[in-house]
Amino acid sequence: MVEILYQMPLKNIKFIDRKVKITADKTLIIGASGSGKTALVCEFLSRFKTNERLYIDLSDLRVDEILGSLGKFLKSHDEIRAVCVEGVKTQSEIEILKNQVKNEFLIITTQNKTLNFSPFSTIFLGYLDYEEFILFFKKNLDESMLFSHFLAHGVSLKSAFIDASFNAEILQNELKSKLSFLNLSIIKECANFVSLNVSAFEIFKALKQKMKISKNSVYSGFNELCELGYILNVPKFSEHGAKNRLFFANFALKNALSLKKDFTQSFKNAVFCELLKLNSEIFYTKELDFYLPKRGLGVLCLPFLDAKIALLKFQKLHANFKALNITKIQIISVSNADFKAFEGIRCEVVPFYRWALAID
Repeated sequence: MVEILYQMPLKNIKFIDRKVKITADKTLIIGASGSGKTALVCEFLSRFKTNERLYIDLSDLRVDEILGSLGKFLKSHDEIRAVCVEGVKTQSEIEILKNQVKNEFLIITTQNKTLNFSPFSTIFLGYLDYEEFILFFKKNLDESMLFSHFLAHGVSLKSAFIDASFNAEILQNELKSKLSFLNLSIIKECANFVSLNVSAFEIFKALKQKMKISKNSVYSGFNELCELGYILNVPKFSEHGAKNRLFFANFALKNALSLKKDFTQSFKNAVFCELLKLNSEIFYTKELDFYLPKRGLGVLCLPFLDAKIALLKFQKLHANFKALNITKIQIISVSNADFKAFEGIRCEVVPFYRWALAID
């Protein structure tokens, strides 16, 4: 079977440079479904001659029990320099690959955030950020129109190349192919709680009204969705035991899983997705949608509030922000802009499409 895969041509995937690149000889890429893991590894493998590379996708139904014979095959093909194995699910598979693959390059991809590839390199591959989306989308539109398309498409790599009217169907089909019926039911219920404070128990109570289900199965499924990168939880700052605030790693999932539209919820999720690229701890507080203490940054999502009123809100809450050692407040809007500095804190009201391109 390995010989058949060795002879198969590399997947032909449209690739545009990402901000993340493979630079280490041995690398584990962790990313949610649709984040672009396959595109990244295929671009890397394309640098090698056909006989110098081997690509294996363990999620391919045609591939069965292949890891046990991989080492023997590689020993008989010393011309192979680079091996890529996608769809790894367990730590035991990681250990088998570390033991059997002694080639110059080994690239592994997984959705499972709990896997460890020590002492080698690990890349956490996120979805497209706004700047990357613009490069992939390649439409000659003004700022506000590009932003509208971004909200309609979301941040999945595939979504940037399709008509937005097909996005919900494609995202749903992707989930159906990856998740069990139970986990599909859980993530669908989670769509009603995006950007809200919620516990797994509340998800269980909501589902129990619709189907026969156990609390343990919901808890287990919810944790699995978090481990696979579909759901991200933001804790409340300095309040252990408080409910987490729930977000999707791809904010477009909310509208793909629910007919109930809530622009503010989706907008907050989009802002959260952009903040992820800062690689800094994110919390929420009573006053702030997002608080990044290591950066002294507070973020409020007020998409339609008049800029002058937004600045008055900043002044009213100034003492709270000062107590958190905040030096900058960013109020993210759809189109409004303004600025005010007051007693050591700078506050800017800024449209999402400008903020997202300047954030660093």
